[in-house]
Amino acid sequence: MDGVVAALNSAMANGAPGAMARFTGPDGVRTRTVGVQDRVSNAPMAIQSRFRIGSVSKTFSTVVLLQLVEEGKLELDAPVNRFLPGLLPDDRITVRHLLTHRSGLADYTNAMFEHTVPGFESVRNRVFSYQELVDLSLSEPRTTQPGVSYQYSNANFVVVGMLIEKLTGRPVADAYERRIFKPLKLTKTSYVHPDTRIKGAHVRGYLHPDEEGGALVDSTEQTVSWAQSAGAVISNPADLNTFTSALLRGRLLSPAMMEAMTTVTPTDATNTRFYGLGLRRYDLSCGTRIYGHTGTVQGFYTYTFSTRDGRRSLAAMANTSNRGAANTALGGTLEAAFCGKKPAPAASSRAAAPSTARDLTSLPAERDLPERH
Repeated sequence: MDGVVAALNSAMANGAPGAMARFTGPDGVRTRTVGVQDRVSNAPMAIQSRFRIGSVSKTFSTVVLLQLVEEGKLELDAPVNRFLPGLLPDDRITVRHLLTHRSGLADYTNAMFEHTVPGFESVRNRVFSYQELVDLSLSEPRTTQPGVSYQYSNANFVVVGMLIEKLTGRPVADAYERRIFKPLKLTKTSYVHPDTRIKGAHVRGYLHPDEEGGALVDSTEQTVSWAQSAGAVISNPADLNTFTSALLRGRLLSPAMMEAMTTVTPTDATNTRFYGLGLRRYDLSCGTRIYGHTGTVQGFYTYTFSTRDGRRSLAAMANTSNRGAANTALGGTLEAAFCGKKPAPAASSRAAAPSTARDLTSLPAERDLPERH
């Protein structure tokens, strides 16, 4: 786990107060923590603590929707407007387009968080309806024709939440609980929107302002109403390991639905990063393919990935955001854990530590939320 520790330390060197990772495999469970989970009390990072997982929530939402597909309540290639009449301006946008980020719906968070801290503070305690968020997206030009190209947008998974609630007749929180949390015994995982609190022992998140050298903002308490089914789930590393492993082992979806979920297209020109149905695939330097999702929400970066057979799983978190170098460094845990990649010899000073992140990952982290650094 030397490489994992190096990646966590690099995340700290690039602005995270703390970081942690939990890796499960045939040899058992290995955990590593660095730094603090609370800058006021200086409480050390604890592997059992809960945190906001951001866009990893998209995979939870996808599982629920695909279960509804299996139950015959909707079809992947059916127009969204068949189930939510008149919601979208284009009848060609299908359920599959939402799950693959190929709908062309603009990501309203680009404007919402154009100025990071003021944007966050303006929505910290606000409660949005799904419709209000869709309206924000539709007030902007569409980014692509349906099905033409990958354009990541939180609006897609807001509509997914609307579909879940329309088809089940219940809040999305109920669907998560009955279909995922309880069956997998994810006791540290919750969806509490619009409550602002993280219950139990938890990590505090710290948001970097756009101004270099500005004071960190404690962003722990917020409604996350601007994201909801796109990013408001709370969890911890053990539960994330359980979820990704169970998903890839076929405990939540049929083999046919897993085949659909893991059928991917590239997200960039590197031919190493791909997106399926609410699921990322990364092709690592050692030839290993891993599936999962990244997450960014104010004050938290998360990675949770598993091999296709579900036998090896990593969950990693750093308690900061608006700090792309920290996010990229945290992503180095993937090469370290799944490929056994080790960093160059440790530098003698904290300032030199970021070089180890470059040893472990050659690509900047993909962005799930607008950031200025």
